[in-house]
Amino acid sequence: MVRIQYRLFEDMDLLKTATTEEFERELDSFWGFFELQINDKVIGFYHPNEIEEWETGGEIINLWFESLMDTIKLLKCSDVVTMTIVGGMTFLEFRRKGERHEIKRGASEEVFKTGPVVQQRELKIGREDVIFDNEYIELAELEEEVRKKCGMFIEEVRNLNEELIYASSVQGLIDELETL
Repeated sequence: MVRIQYRLFEDMDLLKTATTEEFERELDSFWGFFELQINDKVIGFYHPNEIEEWETGGEIINLWFESLMDTIKLLKCSDVVTMTIVGGMTFLEFRRKGERHEIKRGASEEVFKTGPVVQQRELKIGREDVIFDNEYIELAELEEEVRKKCGMFIEEVRNLNEELIYASSVQGLIDELETL
């Protein structure tokens, strides 16, 4: 099972009135909560409750979608893909196992050096980082969830402020969805 939940966490008044140029100059990304659930394992953070004054949304939603779409594309032509988890030094390793894909948190140094990667960074993995051993999903299920939720995100941005659809970060997502 794959499930994505996200929630914008920005100054909504600013987003509602910003021009494309202002958005790209001052924000350039959409911040909020983003959670990726694979079977019963969760990465990221999301909650549906009312936002408290002290809370911040520390996930870059558009980068999560971009990384997931890049990973899906690479999985269609590779047996192993290592995806950097946005905003951190943690990785998800996707391995083809027949028609299914195995996901592990963290990745072996050998895989990181030889397999296609979404983003390359220095890798330091300890055994305690591995929480996704033996988690399996269908690539089609991951792709369907990413398409659906990314489409919802783009539509939410459009409804919030039509002007923001022309921002390069949103146009990049639209282009990625068309080529997925």
